[in-house]
Amino acid sequence: MLRFIQINGFYSLACFLAVLCVFTPAIAEDKPAADDKLVAATVGDEPIYVADARRALKTIVGKREINPAVLPWLKARALDEIVNRRLILAYARRTGSGATDEQVDETVKKLTSKLTAQGRSLSDLSAGKEISEDDLRRQVFWQLTWKKYLKRYVTDKRLEGHFKKHARQFDGTEVSVSHILLKPAEDGKAAAWDDLTQRAAAIRESIISKKTTFVEAAKRHSTAPTAAAGGTLGFIARRGAMVERFSRAAFELEPGEISEPVRTRFGVHLIRCDELKPGKKKWSDVRPELEAALARQIMKKLAEHERKHTAVKYTEDWPHR
Repeated sequence: MLRFIQINGFYSLACFLAVLCVFTPAIAEDKPAADDKLVAATVGDEPIYVADARRALKTIVGKREINPAVLPWLKARALDEIVNRRLILAYARRTGSGATDEQVDETVKKLTSKLTAQGRSLSDLSAGKEISEDDLRRQVFWQLTWKKYLKRYVTDKRLEGHFKKHARQFDGTEVSVSHILLKPAEDGKAAAWDDLTQRAAAIRESIISKKTTFVEAAKRHSTAPTAAAGGTLGFIARRGAMVERFSRAAFELEPGEISEPVRTRFGVHLIRCDELKPGKKKWSDVRPELEAALARQIMKKLAEHERKHTAVKYTEDWPHR
């Protein structure tokens, strides 16, 4: 979720620059790759370049070392994030529900005036890279529009309702889980991931139909260090050492239930809930986490709705879902 930092009545330029890469030419990038000018996807008539997707990927990955086998999956996720934002902007323009030209004008004026008063320029904050006023206006429009949507939809009533519906995700509950992990081959091709998912589904079916047990299947098929112990991981918190997709899937299960195949950067998992340890937190205790979760939900729903009106087309120059 984007955090808006208010300074002297308007939002800090750093906030805008933090996500400018979603919309603009390269900022503070290493030497451009040869394929950066290729188009990864189009949303309506607007192209998303490989350079845009590469920067979004860099934001997701950070300084972590990534197994080459899961890189295509991460690349697809990075492109998804850009596509969703572009769809929301298309929704805002189509419905007239976004920031007004006057609001954008006023914010751009305040931001540039603040920089001028400090004897600085946009290039000072972007490692010397050129940022046009059009680029800045585009980003200001996104920030103001998204803030407007959050104010409209992220209300106390909605936060409390989301908490009640997903209490286990937020109230401090801990879940004891076991899992079976199928790791992809080093080439990390999309077809290999599909094969792993089908294989995991077949293993799940054999467990559910009682042709084998979860413990036996883990010992036979899992590539995780926990395989010898039947896949047992023990208790995990909703937000802790496990990656988000794994935790989210685990906390949606009832004791004894086995998840559908879950893809993470480590491979494809089958997760079994073994035991629940209920939490005691109230919705007001976890407001920041609820706001972030609701914001993600809103972004997803708005983007999905706009796909009915704005075409999204992908190329083969960047992995996609």
